[in-house]
Amino acid sequence: MKRTPFDLLVVFLTMISLHFASSETLPSTSSTKCHEQERSALLEFKHSFFDAKSLVCGPYDRRPKLESWKLEDRDCCDWEGVDCDERMGYVTGLDLSESCLSGSINSKASLFRLAHLQSLNLASNDFNYSQIPSAIGDLVELMSLNLSRSNFGGQIPSQVLKLTNLTSLDLSWNFDLELRNPSMEKMVQFLTKLEHLDVTVLNVSAPVPDAIANLSSLTSLILYDCNLQGTFPTTIFELPRLQLLDLGLNLELSGHLPEFHLGSPIKSLSFWGTNISGNIPSSIGNLTQLTMLNFGFNRLSGEIPSSLGKLIQLSYLDLGMNLLSGEIPASLTNLTNLTFLDLHENQLTGQILAEITGLIRLTHLDLSLNRLTGPIPENISNLESLDYLDLQSNNLNGTLRLDVILKLQNLTTLQLSSNKFSSIIEPGMNASLPNLSILGLASSNSSELPIFLSYQSRLIWLDLSQNRIYGPIPLWFLNVSTSQLLFWNLSGNSITSITALNWSNLLTLDLRYNDIQGLLPLPPKSISSYLVSNNNLSGEISPEICQLSYIRTLDLSKNKLSGVIPPCLSNLSDTLSILSLNGNDLYGRFTQLQNGVCCLTMIDVSDNQLHGLLPRGLANCSYLKFLNIENNHIVDTFPSWMGSLSYLNVLILRSNRFHGAVGEHEAHHQFPNLRIVDLSMNNFSGSLPSEYFDMWSVMKVHDANDAYYYVEYIYPHITDITINQLGEYDCSMTITNKGILMKYERILGYLNVIDLSSNNFTGEIPNSVGSLTELHMLNLSNNALTGSIPLSLANLTELESLDLSSNKLSGMIPPALAQLNFLAFFNVSDNHLSGPIPQVNQFHTFENDSYERNLGLCGVPLTKKCGNPIETPLAPPSGAFAEEIDWKIVLMGFGSGLVIGVVMGLKTTSKIEHWFLRLYRGSQQRRMHQIRLHAISTLSRPWLFPQCKQLQPGRVKATKMGDNGYGRLYLCTEIPEPT
Repeated sequence: MKRTPFDLLVVFLTMISLHFASSETLPSTSSTKCHEQERSALLEFKHSFFDAKSLVCGPYDRRPKLESWKLEDRDCCDWEGVDCDERMGYVTGLDLSESCLSGSINSKASLFRLAHLQSLNLASNDFNYSQIPSAIGDLVELMSLNLSRSNFGGQIPSQVLKLTNLTSLDLSWNFDLELRNPSMEKMVQFLTKLEHLDVTVLNVSAPVPDAIANLSSLTSLILYDCNLQGTFPTTIFELPRLQLLDLGLNLELSGHLPEFHLGSPIKSLSFWGTNISGNIPSSIGNLTQLTMLNFGFNRLSGEIPSSLGKLIQLSYLDLGMNLLSGEIPASLTNLTNLTFLDLHENQLTGQILAEITGLIRLTHLDLSLNRLTGPIPENISNLESLDYLDLQSNNLNGTLRLDVILKLQNLTTLQLSSNKFSSIIEPGMNASLPNLSILGLASSNSSELPIFLSYQSRLIWLDLSQNRIYGPIPLWFLNVSTSQLLFWNLSGNSITSITALNWSNLLTLDLRYNDIQGLLPLPPKSISSYLVSNNNLSGEISPEICQLSYIRTLDLSKNKLSGVIPPCLSNLSDTLSILSLNGNDLYGRFTQLQNGVCCLTMIDVSDNQLHGLLPRGLANCSYLKFLNIENNHIVDTFPSWMGSLSYLNVLILRSNRFHGAVGEHEAHHQFPNLRIVDLSMNNFSGSLPSEYFDMWSVMKVHDANDAYYYVEYIYPHITDITINQLGEYDCSMTITNKGILMKYERILGYLNVIDLSSNNFTGEIPNSVGSLTELHMLNLSNNALTGSIPLSLANLTELESLDLSSNKLSGMIPPALAQLNFLAFFNVSDNHLSGPIPQVNQFHTFENDSYERNLGLCGVPLTKKCGNPIETPLAPPSGAFAEEIDWKIVLMGFGSGLVIGVVMGLKTTSKIEHWFLRLYRGSQQRRMHQIRLHAISTLSRPWLFPQCKQLQPGRVKATKMGDNGYGRLYLCTEIPEPT
């Protein structure tokens, strides 16, 4: 058929159309696929950070990605870390993670000219704490941004809010990065397409925004350690696609667990280290997709719900460090996929389930610090994959079958300390755990060093303390893990000698409370903490000890060491933190600390025969917290030159030969943090240091966190060792409390004490002492003080012990002192006081010896009657308390061995009742219904406050009544139900 000109035109146009269509869809055939301007931008970015042809970086000496970016290589889309759009040739993806980038970055960086970027990864570099450039907002096509672990700092720029296409945002592990302006709430309102958000360790300092619940596409939310506050919104759990939620380590984030709905897609859930309280709801069993559940380190209480046994996909379960009670539910043995199970530090009772040995995939099992009883299951060896087993600090009993446990050949950590085993069956001679690195057998009733240790070559941590091991250290033990062992605790046994210490890398050696005799054994030069107190060591301290150039803790106290303190010890002052030489027979001068650098935080050289001056180099010990030189022969004046030591809490100069006036301070803010000052039994003279009373400011402020002791941590941190095993070194002291010389093996941090007794102070008691409103003990006895008892002492509302005896005080006992409700000891004997003794409150409890040899005093308890006796009545209660009051006493225990007589100066419970009945007698409108004593431990759980928590919440008023360093007595008033 003949074609017309029109037909030919149609064919021609069709061919042209097909040509252009094919040119748009087929890859470019040119020699370069990327755009020249983007190639130039990449090269410019490379040269702005480094120009090194053979640079290597990273733990495996990787070559940086940017090294593949060559000037002569025209196709930048082939460069490592660069992705391009195949159709248009634009750079759409840039992965420069772990690329050795180092230096600051700003908005002028050529990187931000890559306008078509959809994915940018700069993770694991070092941008030198520079801010995220505001030009990041120009990359409006970004869908994924990863800046994690790159040392960005400062405030996140508001321009990030322009990146509205983002589905993944990772800003984690930039410790100096802040998300405040814009706030997290603003961020989630703008970035509504987010599927993944990770801001781990960013400083948010705000509540979790409710707007997160609007991110319907969110699958992963990680807000770990962001200083989150307030109550977390439970609506987050209703997000339809959420699979991973981590709100861990936000200590101020509170709330309760919600009811969980069936069908939730959540697979990983962590609230570790928050402030969540209440019960674990049984509806937790509805989260059937869970593989990881971490509620550790919270305030959860009640029983572990049996419904957890429904979570058969669970591989990781951590409920440790809570307040959970009851027995371990049998249903947990259904979780056959578990590899990690941690229930430690709760209040769990009962026996270890025998069926738990069926969880054969377990690699980590921690049931420590509970109240579990009974034996270790006989089939424990079935857990062949186990590498971590911790059962310490329970009440497990029966025979410890080490021969069975040592069949677990994969064990690296075995902790069985502090139980009640009756005997031990050891394995055969050649048994060993080839990978064992941590072994705890403290308080396990061992009578000798376990022979199987002779075959262990990888031990780094060994605790055999508090056993019955006796005699010399056997020679075979000196070859155990000689190059590996870092920590060895053999304290609290009956070891008599040790011939050599062959461990070349040993960091901590604890031989306290044994019967080691002879000369002081020298530890290896690697040692960091050497503790050998409470033994029978004798002879002099060898100068070779000065070769311990890494030493931080040196405790040689309570031995029979003699001679002088080696002068070369001053060479260690730049590493030494704790020095305890007390209770020996050392003489001569204190080491002078001459190098000008001092890291000491605790010094105790008490109960020796040291003489001379205090070394002036102590003024360089900027971190010194505790100084005790009691019971020596130091001849010096008051060390006002130490007044700039802002951390000093405890200063004990008791029983020396100090002399002169106290108060010749050289600057303001002298000793601003002193809590305990004991200058007793010296020759100080002149007036009392009123100006110091004005400056000891810490004794004027209430310490809300008062459930702590003065301790120093002494053991080096080793992986997989919990905090209770790191080791605390307790500061101790002897002071006069309530007229009795008392030894404090541990010192509570809130205790405020001034003891200036048995000196030659003269003049009046200054009114400024009344400004120390948090003072607990004041002893000014055995001086030559004159004048009257100042009324300002009535301001010392926390005072428990007041001793003004053996002075020359005159006038009356101020009736206002009856307001000191915690006063348990009062002594004004041997003065010139006169007038009536107050007859109310605590003054009913003081005996004759509190007032003896004051010829002018009269009234009970003295036999001398007053001419016109006046008894001050106790004001009746007002308001709601006037009709009916139910009195309850709660005794809060802060330590072991709670003694009522010590707390209040009373000997029996009946006497406490008698005292309170007398104190609150009177109107028939008030009725004494009951008096109860409750002991509650607050040492491990400071959040057991407020006191009187066992009474009905909201209907209790607690009033502190006494305190002595062992416990606190609270008067709890329960308001009755309205009738």
